[in-house]
Amino acid sequence: MLYGWMGRNLEVDLASGNIEHIEGDRDRYEQYLGGKGTNAREFWSRVTPEVSPLSPENPIIIGNGVLTGTQVPGANRAIFTFRSPLTDLHQHCAVGGLWPTELKHAGYDGVILSGRSAAPVYLWIHDDRVELRDAAHLWGKSTDQAKRLIREELQSSEVQVLSIGQAGENRVMGASIEDCVASSVSRGGIGALMGDKKVKAIA
Repeated sequence: MLYGWMGRNLEVDLASGNIEHIEGDRDRYEQYLGGKGTNAREFWSRVTPEVSPLSPENPIIIGNGVLTGTQVPGANRAIFTFRSPLTDLHQHCAVGGLWPTELKHAGYDGVILSGRSAAPVYLWIHDDRVELRDAAHLWGKSTDQAKRLIREELQSSEVQVLSIGQAGENRVMGASIEDCVASSVSRGGIGALMGDKKVKAIA
């Protein structure tokens, strides 16, 4: 760990199913810190004015804060950055709970979801093992049902799950992404963007 950073990120191409472990840029960490800063810099480098919010070229960039996963009280936030399908503007929103800490403890500062899957999937992150799994059986389920079914499938009650419900699947602009402990990512149409990318959950 580089003073709060794990030093690597996940790049997930939903269209091809390709997943890469990307080494973090130390200069970028030091210039922009974490969360909003590094996400905004990544967003700026990827998204041109011509990219529409519900096009495959609009990524979902997830970044942890520098102190996330440490013993500092309240340091448990991850930031989602994207072009909002609700406002057509750069947007960021935060989620707390246990999910961000588990991402950091799995060894990652962030995750970038790009492209669009042809069929429903969920992303399973277990340290160095990262997979896109079929989520056809989860499509149409509520967030609570999806969490329960994913935990059963992965045979662990401790898996932390962020998932969308039927509103996100149907690209309702008020849709959120819900986690396991009453926290959510809930601004700017992020649930609709997840649904458009056919991503049911990140576990």
